[in-house]
Amino acid sequence: MALTLTTADSALKEDYQPSIREQINNEVMILSQIESRSTDVEGRRAVLSLHVTRNSGVGARAEGGTLPTAGAQGYAEERVSLKYNYGRIQINGPVIRAMKSDSGSFTRAIESETQGIVRDLKRDVNRQVFNNDNGSIATCASVSGAVVTLNADTPTSAFRQLEVGSLIDIGLEDSPTDHGTALVVSSVNTSTPSVTFTTSPTAGIGTSDLLFRSGAKTTTANATSELTGLQAIVNSSGTLFNINPTTYPVWASTVNSNSGTDRAATDNLFESVIDNIWLESGEAPTFIVTSPGVRRNYASQLKAQKRFADTVDLKGGFRALTVDAGNTSLPIAVDRDNPDTKAFLLNLPCLTQHQSSDWEFMDEDGAVLNRVSGVDAYEATLFKYHELTTDRRNVHGRIDDLIES
Repeated sequence: MALTLTTADSALKEDYQPSIREQINNEVMILSQIESRSTDVEGRRAVLSLHVTRNSGVGARAEGGTLPTAGAQGYAEERVSLKYNYGRIQINGPVIRAMKSDSGSFTRAIESETQGIVRDLKRDVNRQVFNNDNGSIATCASVSGAVVTLNADTPTSAFRQLEVGSLIDIGLEDSPTDHGTALVVSSVNTSTPSVTFTTSPTAGIGTSDLLFRSGAKTTTANATSELTGLQAIVNSSGTLFNINPTTYPVWASTVNSNSGTDRAATDNLFESVIDNIWLESGEAPTFIVTSPGVRRNYASQLKAQKRFADTVDLKGGFRALTVDAGNTSLPIAVDRDNPDTKAFLLNLPCLTQHQSSDWEFMDEDGAVLNRVSGVDAYEATLFKYHELTTDRRNVHGRIDDLIES
C-alpha cells in the first residue's frame, strides 16, 4: 500500500509560523487626538475660574441724565474631579515558565499580558470619550431567557462596544444592577437587535433598563464612574462641572438637530453650525469627528459634485478628509465609537485631559508584578487617573440626525 498523508500523519510535524496575528481592532482615534492636550493635577480636584458675564453698567444717556447703575464682571468656578480607570492581569507561575522562550510559545506571557491590558484599557477609555451623562451603552426593550432585545434604534456603534466576553450590568439609572451584574456577552445580533448572555438576567427587563460596563455605573442618576464624554460636554443643556447653562447661557454648546429625521451631511449644514459657534464664542471649531456612515454620506456628495477633498494627517497616524466651510477648512475623521447619525465639531485646544497619572502600573512597593497570596501566580494593575474637560463649552458644536450611508 502506498504511503499517504493519512498513513504518514503520525510522522509529520506541524510548522508553526512566527508571531501572533492580531485579529482585534485596537484603534483609538479620538483618544490619540485628546491625549496630547493633558494637564497634570494634584490635590482634591482641578478648579478653573471662568469669565461668564459682562458688566451691565453701560449705556447711552441724555445730557444730564442719570448714569448707568454700576455693574461688575461675572465669574464662575469650574470644578473637575478625576475619574479612575483600571486594568488588571493575573498570570500563573507554570504559564510564565512554559512561555519563557520561542521554543515554547509564540509570545512571552508577561509581555503579552502587560502590553495587551494597556491596549484593552485604552480601547475602553476611547469608548468613554463619547459617553452620554450616565455612561450607558444601550437601551433595553425586553428579555427572553438569556436574550435581551434592545431598542429598535440602537446605534451600530453600541454593538461594537458589546464585544463577546464583555462584562455587562443591566438595570435602571439609579439601580444599575437590578437585572444582573457582570453578565458575560456570548453573542450580539445587529438585525434583531439583541444581546445574548452566557447566563440569563432576571425577568422584568423593560424600556427603562440600560446596559452598562460592569461596575462602572454609580447609583446616582445622570452620574457614572467613567469619563465625562462628548455627548455630555458638547450639549446645549445640563450642568457640567458645577456650572449650569440656565444660569450662565454662555456655558452651552451649539446643537443642531432635526427632530429625529435624518438629513444629508452637507457643506451648508456644517457651515451653519460653524457660523453659530463663531457667533457665540468668537472662535471656530478645529476638528470634526463622526461615524463612518456619516463620513461616507459626506464623501458621496463630493463625488457627485466632482469635487475631491484634500486630506490631512492627524496624531496617531490617522488621516482625515477636510470640510470647507466659508474661510474654515476642518479635518473630518471617523471613530468606531462615535454614535451613529452624530457629528461633533470640536475646538481641540479647548478640550483638556486633566490627569494625576499617565498609563502606569502600580509599583509603589517597588514591583509591577506581585505574588498572589496562597497561589502560584502573579498579578499587576494598570491605572489612569484622569478626566476629560473643556474650559469653553461654547466653542464646540454637535449635529444630530445625519444620514448614515
